[in-house]
Amino acid sequence: MIGAILGDMIGAPYEFDRSPKTKEFPLFSRGSAFTDDSVLTIAVAEALMNTLGQPDDEIKAVLVASMQKWGKRFPDAGYGDRFCHWLYAAHPEPYGSCGNGAAMRVSPAGWLFSTLEETRHMARLTAEVTHNHPEGVKGAEAIAIVLFLARTGRDKEEIREYVVSEFGYDLSRTCDEIRPDYHHVETCQQTVPEAITAFLEGSGFEDVLRTAVSLGGDCDTLTCIAGSLAEAYYGVPDELAVECRRRLPDEMRSVLNRFSEMKLSAEKPAAHDVLPDGNEQIEEAIRAYRADAGREKWIAVLESIRIRMHAGGRLLIPVVPSEDGRAFTFRTVQAEDGREWLAAFTSPAECRKGEPSQVVPHFIDAALKACLALECTGFLLNPWGESFLLPNERIEQILRADGGVEYAVPDVPITAKLLEGGAFLKRAIGICTRNRTRRNMLKLMKILRDSWVWIPCQAVLSEADRASMEKLVREAQENGDLSSFVGKTLRSQGAVRMIPDILQSGEDFFLPAFTSAEEMGDYGSQFSKLEKPFREAVALARNHEKNLKGIVINAFSEPFVLPGELFDLLETMPSGLDAKGGCEKGAGAAFCQLRRPNACLSCARLESYSLVRPENASLSGPGFPARSTARTR
Repeated sequence: MIGAILGDMIGAPYEFDRSPKTKEFPLFSRGSAFTDDSVLTIAVAEALMNTLGQPDDEIKAVLVASMQKWGKRFPDAGYGDRFCHWLYAAHPEPYGSCGNGAAMRVSPAGWLFSTLEETRHMARLTAEVTHNHPEGVKGAEAIAIVLFLARTGRDKEEIREYVVSEFGYDLSRTCDEIRPDYHHVETCQQTVPEAITAFLEGSGFEDVLRTAVSLGGDCDTLTCIAGSLAEAYYGVPDELAVECRRRLPDEMRSVLNRFSEMKLSAEKPAAHDVLPDGNEQIEEAIRAYRADAGREKWIAVLESIRIRMHAGGRLLIPVVPSEDGRAFTFRTVQAEDGREWLAAFTSPAECRKGEPSQVVPHFIDAALKACLALECTGFLLNPWGESFLLPNERIEQILRADGGVEYAVPDVPITAKLLEGGAFLKRAIGICTRNRTRRNMLKLMKILRDSWVWIPCQAVLSEADRASMEKLVREAQENGDLSSFVGKTLRSQGAVRMIPDILQSGEDFFLPAFTSAEEMGDYGSQFSKLEKPFREAVALARNHEKNLKGIVINAFSEPFVLPGELFDLLETMPSGLDAKGGCEKGAGAAFCQLRRPNACLSCARLESYSLVRPENASLSGPGFPARSTARTR
């Protein structure tokens, strides 16, 4: 949804045929503000979130109420004349419009539902409350379907073919052919095909937006629609997401945060992580086995499946949706032995070899465990091509050989005892590193929300605390035993200002945090170890002068990056700790181990990042007080 809002903002200055007709223009300018496109997208998102699973009549009633509420809250957002009359009507009725307003606000429907049929049905409902002209409805359905296909891993050529065959839009013209004569027009017929074409030709999120603006026409709506599709296919760059949120009022950001959480909770994979890439090794092993069905080749197939499972590989599972589109069952096929088997495909190409079927991507481990739970015969891999029977006893063999590796963060109540010591947090991070599904990420963020982490800082003592420290040193010297100084407890009398360290990767900066003091290790003798709530680590990262890219957790062992665009979502999450299970450390408390200065931080690896402490990095970033004990070393 944030892609649609960004498109609206970036296209707004060029509405009414003010397009530069080129991709070379400043991405943000004085006129880059949200318009009616964003307001109504937020309204549709809120309505759909509030009515999941309810009857159509109820959904439509809430859509009407939500659009009227948000429209009246922002009366000068730039609505069309007929929509303005509808907005203030006591009993609003659809008015037969084929305008592009139906397509500009529909993107939430493309994200919230798990099947093609349900997505299309919900898109129709969002349109029919105002734009009940067949072209208005078709425009909304087409955009929601393209978004669904993009986020579930279909390539652009598949998307183009589906749109042309299903909706009859002409997508044969290139953007260069559209651009010269294209002008401001507000119908779906003359906006939706152009927006889809801009998406299909774009080479990345920002390029799609620039391509849409370069066409001209009803630029804010055109770019809003194209941006919604680009987000589903490419994702949104962090810096653009931050800029978008900065330009929205608090009440719109609140809906956007809730929508982001619901997307995560529903585990709807984004385009970049949904395709079963890497399964070629399974296909090669199956081909080798079918050419020479020996025991070694058979074991090699099982091992290739285990390896892909351990790497977070996915299979495409054909399903049969229910009549209302709200549920589905696994499809079965009959093998040569006469028994019914669950079907699965290693790639879209294998799926296309046989009869058309709706498929959903499943992590291999989840699919295998589901087969065992359903007490099915097993899986028939790639039934239309070079197939392979995987019976339940072999599934159990694969799972045993994998050594009990966890792929899902446990669903357990969050308590202070569970979070104590950081072991559970480290475990959850390890699972997310292996299997970064949205469901796992949501669980991890809920754990982080209530966790405490250790942060390397430089401690700047108050004058009173410095005097106390010097007194301890003098007493140790007078006793002739400096070793007696080690391990002494200093209770701070004033605020201890802690200046956090940062790590650098190229031009990007990260705040380091660790699940335990032991995980941090020695780090460097000039740094102190400070234990703080993770939410305070987020505040430090957000407010740092270097515009940090995010927080890296356990940078020197199993590094995990929480990007900055997820900070808002984490901070709006409610605490999972109840009154009895609350944190025993107490609000605002901090625990630190003070170190003597005089060492440097060595290089570390973080995924594709090479993290180092910059030689000339400024350490004048924001600090915070410590109001608890400090142990000297």
